[in-house]
Amino acid sequence: MNDLLHKLVSGAITGGLIALVGYLSMTVRRRRVAREEAAAPAPVEDPTQTMLRQAQQLDASRDELAIQGRQADALARAGEAADAWRALTQARPGRFQSEHRAALHRLSELLDAEGQEQQAARIRQEAIGLS
Repeated sequence: MNDLLHKLVSGAITGGLIALVGYLSMTVRRRRVAREEAAAPAPVEDPTQTMLRQAQQLDASRDELAIQGRQADALARAGEAADAWRALTQARPGRFQSEHRAALHRLSELLDAEGQEQQAARIRQEAIGLS
């Protein structure tokens, strides 16, 4: 009986020690990783991602203003959006041309609605040049 009790107790003690060592090992590893992450430089976001978000927000704002009937504000926002897409197209050649073209078309539509046909024609020519 003593032999069986000895085996059970030693097994429990051994299991407990293994669990404790595993816990301590994981705790030390987590702390080391946390220190390394804190010391690492922050990831740098591609500047075109910020420009892309801004251009998309300007597009949404332009459309919202047009729906509300605030044509002058929508026209100003459309110009900003077209400029933002132009900058993105220049920053990433070969990308965002269709978005830039769409922003120019929307700008020309708003210019036509405001009676600025010559300026709208110039914007349409610029959009055609992107093709």
